[in-house]
Amino acid sequence: MTKEMTIFKKSKELIDYTFCMTDSSNRFPKKTRFTFVNRMQNLVLDIYQRLLKVNEIPIPERPELQIETISELKALLFLVELSFQQKYINSKQCEVWTGKILDVQHLTAAWLKKSK
Repeated sequence: MTKEMTIFKKSKELIDYTFCMTDSSNRFPKKTRFTFVNRMQNLVLDIYQRLLKVNEIPIPERPELQIETISELKALLFLVELSFQQKYINSKQCEVWTGKILDVQHLTAAWLKKSK
């Protein structure tokens, strides 16, 4: 069995935390399901899928997808920040979630730099 790349491990942790945070109707009221929750859940799944794709394509083609991934991570950061501002999550939850997003973002940026 081959060792899993850190970026995939961290992405899975981000998916798990995002779903844990967004699956609670106590945290995110029903009225936010389509605006916040679905968007965040879809984003983390898209990010993971894109990273898998990056790993399967030739190196010269990788930067474009890596840049798209970084952009999606920034969008997710914005949604988490907005969730905090709207008081759907507390400061500790925001800090943990942001840390998980930044882990994946930094790993993606490092991978991008290595791919160039």
